[in-house]
Amino acid sequence: MNYTIEELKAYYDALPDLHGWDALCRMSIPKELERKTAIDLGCRKGKGVYKLSEQVGEQGRSIGVEWRADMLEAARAGEARSVEKCGFAQSNMQFVEAFPELMAEAVGEGVAHFVYVNCILNLMRDPAQVLSQIRRVLAPGGLLVCDTVLATGPRDATVVAEARKLGNAVQAAPFRKDLMTWLASAGFDISSVGAFAGHAVDAAANADGYLVVPVAPSDEHVSFVATSVRVYAPDNIDRHNRKLAKDINQFR
Repeated sequence: MNYTIEELKAYYDALPDLHGWDALCRMSIPKELERKTAIDLGCRKGKGVYKLSEQVGEQGRSIGVEWRADMLEAARAGEARSVEKCGFAQSNMQFVEAFPELMAEAVGEGVAHFVYVNCILNLMRDPAQVLSQIRRVLAPGGLLVCDTVLATGPRDATVVAEARKLGNAVQAAPFRKDLMTWLASAGFDISSVGAFAGHAVDAAANADGYLVVPVAPSDEHVSFVATSVRVYAPDNIDRHNRKLAKDINQFR
């Protein structure tokens, strides 16, 4: 579905920022990012962009995508200090104001080797479309890491919609099978996704671990699990067969 700027602005302007689970900055960053381009989608005040900046090095590129102007202002305010801390001669960072559903137009297609997003994905206007946008900005073989929360069973769409209005990224979590469907539809190599593992999260938990985030009324029999999903954009590497060969070799 295509959204107008006005529709997206109306949605995101109404989205409360409760310092909920989506405010966590526990980035799962791969080691091999030197000289590469990395994107933090929903970068808030820039902490993740600063981390990625150090990982990609002075010859790499670290991009923060954010739709909240006040967050971007705070992120840019800390840029110079981060550059100085890393000892770089110049900044390798870029902060882009864009709605997630339109990020490919703002950033460019096939430009990134790595994209990171946390469970703010659960609150975005159209998570499935956002994943398609992420796939467009990733180069072949590029990696998406999503530190998110997933539900253990099918969701009631009414409850999810109400949870999103409340800004509750945990209770708005999709069923893990729905996430896999979105990833496949976006064109990701879902054979590269490992087993889902993680720990249970209370629907009312905020970023500090206190139970203060509003919860939508629900009689669903589901629980929520914090997990990290790693998935690659397709390339000419058969990752599934390579993983099988590695597993088999362990017993030789």
